Amino acid sequence: MMLCLPLPRRSTLSVFVGAMLLCAFPFHARATDPSATECARIATPDQKHDAATIQRIEQAWLTAEYHGHREYLACLLEPDYRTSSRSGLVRSRQDVIDRVPQVANDAREVPKLETIVVIHGDSATAHSILKTTDKAGNPKEVHFVDGYTFHDGRWFAFSGADL
Repeated sequence: MMLCLPLPRRSTLSVFVGAMLLCAFPFHARATDPSATECARIATPDQKHDAATIQRIEQAWLTAEYHGHREYLACLLEPDYRTSSRSGLVRSRQDVIDRVPQVANDAREVPKLETIVVIHGDSATAHSILKTTDKAGNPKEVHFVDGYTFHDGRWFAFSGADL
């Protein structure tokens, strides 16, 4: 025989609120990602299986980070994208997107990248060098590598590493 005891009022409310939050969270996460149609519009145009396309994508990625265009990254990065820092910290796709300013600033100057690309079938690796300055104004180079895969008519980033 099973006993059914009434739950205290606070527990019932807590369960209800918790259930609402759990139900709302997935909808919120999906709502922030552009649709496939929007991504086709946002993506770097005229993509081919060549180094020049990957170089344009790398520069567009940097521009999106500098200018606060989070939707570009949401379209470029695979759902299971991961990147690692020099210290070994692993960041997810969402971590990378969340680091981009929420307010767009298209006036901010974007440095040019030097990028070496290696393509192997539907995979590519981009080794990039960003020449910039540190907070004191001294010249500084930032080296990183990004891994790409080609499907659905365009390139998507699936991994990265700061060197």
